[in-house]
Amino acid sequence: MELDGLVAVVTGGASGLGAAIVDGLHARGAHVVYGDLHDRHDKPWENQGKPGVHRSKPWEGTATPNEGWPGEDGGTPDEGRGEPVYQRLDVRDRESWTVLADEVRARHGRLDILVNNAGVSARKSLLDTGDDDWDRVLRTNLWAPWTGIRTFVGELTASPAASVVNIGSIYGHIPPPPPPSPPSSVAYQVSKAGLHMLTKTAAVELAGRGIRVNSVLPGVFVTPLLQELSDEQLRPRIERAPMGRPGDPADVAAAVAYLASPAASFVTGVLLPVDGGYIAS
Repeated sequence: MELDGLVAVVTGGASGLGAAIVDGLHARGAHVVYGDLHDRHDKPWENQGKPGVHRSKPWEGTATPNEGWPGEDGGTPDEGRGEPVYQRLDVRDRESWTVLADEVRARHGRLDILVNNAGVSARKSLLDTGDDDWDRVLRTNLWAPWTGIRTFVGELTASPAASVVNIGSIYGHIPPPPPPSPPSSVAYQVSKAGLHMLTKTAAVELAGRGIRVNSVLPGVFVTPLLQELSDEQLRPRIERAPMGRPGDPADVAAAVAYLASPAASFVTGVLLPVDGGYIAS
């Protein structure tokens, strides 16, 4: 899954799964520009990529995640080519996308990989969700990926290795468990379901341009967001997956790297669950 010399843009790359994706692509040789509202100040592989750093582990006694970072080869982020470059990006603002595109063109003159990772949620039920909640989540999770593809379609068309990877969710496919889990977010679930269909539609429409479009559907993962849940809230989600544990962010990074790599040159329109069997169960 070597990505030597390819240029990648990752949105929401300052923390969580986005930071793992940045480091996974970087470690495999890509030049990475990541956009976010803020830069990251800590190395994410030191405080986000290893299970149980911040909390107790209700999944103790089950199979453990990969120990290597960021991928199965145990590599480290320092093995990549160049340092990831930060560019401020508000994915909900069209002008901010234009500024990001200008930076990528000035710095690299090309783009091969676009990872639409930035996302937000609103833990409110159907009846509790307000107009502002709905608009914020849908604009971030669905409008932004659509805008990102349109912004970079020229560069991607010119690339012989063009790939778009959208970060969807298992909860765009099935609803989350009932209480005591946190309240579901109807806006989040609808936005991710829409993103999955955007992935398939874009894959069909852009195939003639040589652009592959796929989506990774993460399950329950060790991220700062997960650390906010109590063990009582977290346990039903973990136990739903046959593998009986949350994933490591490196698992998502490896899936993104695969879909962006020459190994997936005939793969497009795919929704790839990385969920320990959650959807299958």
